[in-house]
Amino acid sequence: MDSQKIKEMIEIYPEKGKMPCAVAHYIAASLEIEPLEVGKVATEVGARLYQCQLGLFGFGRKGKSGYKITGRKIEVGQEVMDLIKNAALDGRISCAKLWEIADQAGVMRPEIGNAADSLGLKITPCQLGAF
Repeated sequence: MDSQKIKEMIEIYPEKGKMPCAVAHYIAASLEIEPLEVGKVATEVGARLYQCQLGLFGFGRKGKSGYKITGRKIEVGQEVMDLIKNAALDGRISCAKLWEIADQAGVMRPEIGNAADSLGLKITPCQLGAF
């Protein structure tokens, strides 16, 4: 995919210099490309990603308590926690796998992120390359 079309779509987003994770994924879906391609171009043009769909970053000012929305009381059942534990490898689990579990279990993505965080799992890699 020519990165010019990705750049154009990033640049028409009204918030200059930043873009929510969901918008980056929308761009990828609409262009039928991998989200990582959008993440790379976003980095190239200086568009900072925020509002991670798993709740890991981008909610308020960095370093403040509202920056992440993980760390709350866990609101998923034990069966979902077991799915997360079983999918983890060496203390890590990918964003894509967490999205898959969320869809399978009918749980919102921030809740899955919160559950994985409560298990002490490192969530990586990010589909957009943010971490």
